[in-house]
Amino acid sequence: MRNSSLLALLGLLSASALAAKLPKRGLAAVGSKDWPEDDAIWVGESSPISWYYNFYWNVSAVYASVPQDQVEYVPMLWGGGVNDTDFLSNITEMIKPSSGAGGRNITHVMGFNLPDQLFSDGGSEMKPADAAQSWVHNLLPLREKFGIKLGLPVVGDPRGGWVDPFLKNCSRLNDNKECKFDFVPLHAFGQFGVLQDRVGKFSSAFPGVPLWIVEYGYNDQNLATTQEYFNQSLTFLDDNKAVERYSWFGAFRSTVSNVGPNMAMLDPWGNLTDIGSWYLGGNATGKAAMPNDTPRTNACSAEHPCTDADKNAGTELSNGRSLGLWWSGAASCLLLLLL
Repeated sequence: MRNSSLLALLGLLSASALAAKLPKRGLAAVGSKDWPEDDAIWVGESSPISWYYNFYWNVSAVYASVPQDQVEYVPMLWGGGVNDTDFLSNITEMIKPSSGAGGRNITHVMGFNLPDQLFSDGGSEMKPADAAQSWVHNLLPLREKFGIKLGLPVVGDPRGGWVDPFLKNCSRLNDNKECKFDFVPLHAFGQFGVLQDRVGKFSSAFPGVPLWIVEYGYNDQNLATTQEYFNQSLTFLDDNKAVERYSWFGAFRSTVSNVGPNMAMLDPWGNLTDIGSWYLGGNATGKAAMPNDTPRTNACSAEHPCTDADKNAGTELSNGRSLGLWWSGAASCLLLLLL
């Protein structure tokens, strides 16, 4: 009787921890060379983040041991691939390793990051005809052979001068068959009205096709404005049926942010800011993204390691990382009662 009660309890605790995952909430994992320990903050059994991408075909090294059913990795063909099938080969190998061992269960792939924009502006700068050729060589076979869902290239205008020529060229190269896609990723930076407008425009341009807001935020604003936007946007995206997934752009320290310090989810020492903690389902931390507006570019670097006082990592996360500790404590107490 005791054993059956204990198994039932452990099953309940496990199910409750997994229930913290939010299917929509993801991560644009830019990675940190200076502070690799930061990358581990975002994943874990008690983290609500359910998926991530890293602008690359392969998993981030720090997440290599994280299984797909815990945090789903979504590969991306950022650009190129016009005259080769390297991306196709790499993803195929990832799914079906030559060793015969079980591969990674890849179910979604994104293609081309801002091909309609210049390299100097952060785009992959691809002509529609070149992108179509790369799509047919590298992405289309993944959908046809493995049933992997494909994301339309991330573009600024849903039906402007780039997308329609791309789809026409793709169809021509595909024996005049439609080049199908399964979801539409997009970026949205600016005030809340910009987010609403872009979701509305893309939803109208691609009716019934799920939207992924893979980078978004209100950049270069003061703290109060940024936090107000963050909370307003989460409610909007969580409630919007057209939006299947989203990822706040801010998984880095404020000192290296290129969208203003207040969008960063970590302060100069790697502590979660209010926004970082909220994104992980926790409480406000009171950690300012940029204390006193003073840049701390050497904070917690190899040359200037943090002291215990600097780290001050006692962050309260009622639904985030400390949730696992809460369940562990609860399990221990209840286990004693059962015994």
